[in-house]
Amino acid sequence: MPVAVGFVGTGGRAAEEMRDLLDMEDARIAAFCDIAPGRCADALATCNRLQEQAGRPSLDVPFFSDVRDMLSTVALDAVYVSVPTFAHGAIEHAVLDAGRHLFVEKPIAIDMTVAREIADHARRAGVVTCVGYQLRYASTSARAREALAGRAVGMATALRFGGLPEAPWWRVQRQSGGMLIEQHTHAVDLLRFLMGDVTRVYAEADRRLLTDVPGLDISDVHAATLRFASGAVGALGNSPALIDGLSLPGVLSHIHVIAKGLTLSLAAGSRLTLVHPGGRREEVEAERGYNRALNDAFIHAVRTGDRSRILSPYDDALRSFEVTYACVRSAERQEVVEIGAGY
Repeated sequence: MPVAVGFVGTGGRAAEEMRDLLDMEDARIAAFCDIAPGRCADALATCNRLQEQAGRPSLDVPFFSDVRDMLSTVALDAVYVSVPTFAHGAIEHAVLDAGRHLFVEKPIAIDMTVAREIADHARRAGVVTCVGYQLRYASTSARAREALAGRAVGMATALRFGGLPEAPWWRVQRQSGGMLIEQHTHAVDLLRFLMGDVTRVYAEADRRLLTDVPGLDISDVHAATLRFASGAVGALGNSPALIDGLSLPGVLSHIHVIAKGLTLSLAAGSRLTLVHPGGRREEVEAERGYNRALNDAFIHAVRTGDRSRILSPYDDALRSFEVTYACVRSAERQEVVEIGAGY
């Protein structure tokens, strides 16, 4: 039987996951839940348009505005949670109370206590968990990790520069956590995937360029220094202050690593460049479909119990969140923050 999936939050990233699930014989979309019922209707219309294009029958799924109503009404195997950063917490606990397998879109929370409580609950529940760090599943990420394995790494940098999203909640620190937590988390997670855990951070941040934007209180420039458990050092930089005509080619979201006998440049989800001794270059293009690999891994684990293909379980995603959260706290306090030091 196909895995019956419910969605809590039907806009944004949820659309990508729905598209993949519709193409999978082992999965079936069975329910939608959203505080805005109109979004459920829009999601169903989009799904049925895709079904029609593929020559498949239309979906007929119920809509809910409360996750507990959905869980008590529809026989679900798994739930995808795709909600704004500040909304994580009670939803995940409801899913776990019901014993359902859990897929969470990043970032996993706005607060460290909330994230740790969800992680503890998931461990006790014994369910399959997966977080939407789809870039881990790209062939470029796998090749970069393979190339760095066993090498001494000196340093790594990760940059993300872009524009300001229109969602009002994204511009409020206590709702989104700012760009580092809400968007740059992908690059931080990839750094951990490639190089291992971070042990301490020091960060600086300010609002200097978007002071004329109403309702905005997030930092619009942020920089951090990292120390990895391996001894390597790292640097993060991000800003949502770019406007049309000011984009910087090649650094929208980019990772660079300097290692013994190798330099590495990874344009997340796009291209990997490896430079070997003597100047020999190796170029690897990311294949299309790495988001599908993420969903395949989760659905396979729910169906079979084999979790080996999941590269981003909740416990691991928690450690990526700890890094971004620590950087935000460091900038607020203007002090070094040790990862996991009770903040």
